[in-house]
Amino acid sequence: MIKVVLFGACGKMGRVIGKAIIDAEDMDLVGVIDPNYRGEKYEKIVGTDKISLEVKESISDLSTDFDVGIDFTNAEAAYKNIISVLKMGKRMVVGTTGLTKEMLDRIKELAEENKTAVLIAPNFALGAVLMIELAKQVVNFFPDVEIIELHHNEKADAPSGTAILTAELLSEKLKKLNLQHKDATKIEKIPGSRGGKLDSINIHSVRLPGLVAHQEIIFGGLGQILTIRHDALSRECYIPGVLMAVREIIRREGFYYGLESIIKKGESEGL
Repeated sequence: MIKVVLFGACGKMGRVIGKAIIDAEDMDLVGVIDPNYRGEKYEKIVGTDKISLEVKESISDLSTDFDVGIDFTNAEAAYKNIISVLKMGKRMVVGTTGLTKEMLDRIKELAEENKTAVLIAPNFALGAVLMIELAKQVVNFFPDVEIIELHHNEKADAPSGTAILTAELLSEKLKKLNLQHKDATKIEKIPGSRGGKLDSINIHSVRLPGLVAHQEIIFGGLGQILTIRHDALSRECYIPGVLMAVREIIRREGFYYGLESIIKKGESEGL
């Protein structure tokens, strides 16, 4: 059994993941951490009689041994949690976005120093991973591309981590091909109306109630448009990817970014 500790266990995403871990036959949820719900019974929060766990404030309050920590909190809290777990020589799966390059560099150092492993993924939906992989093929033929990402109005950061990762990967491809998206716009009547820009790729963020998590990658060509779109209609769509990540990270060492990084490596090992 893989022993799991869940950070942000009582948040909207945390509750969905918590239930999934409890129901997984090869996993054991041994600790739940959420300072906003300290002392409460987790079984009542998620509505199950399969466990009996008290919500802890921090990892220092946990006396139970574990194998993998999962974090869906915020960037500041996640960074502290990741550092603590890696220093313990344990593994980590992270779905929190907003971590800076400096944070990521330090996390990578710690994973290598402590001979453990961490996966940080902006998106755990398998459909989103496939969307990006398809886009990397399309951009070879359609270098003019822009990204629109749409999320619920409670999302704290913009653009989304998935949009940034998509733009980074496509931009890397365009540089190798010595190409870039051509934009003739010289005057923005309203500043920011063309969105943010990562290298030559424009990213547009939409925040509205009723949305969950959606992304369009729009490619323009002579007399034609090609759009790749992924829609996350509920938080349950992330569960297969999260469980896959836990099962994979337990047998790895090093730093991994993006769910596709472990999928590809797994394929090369005959999985």
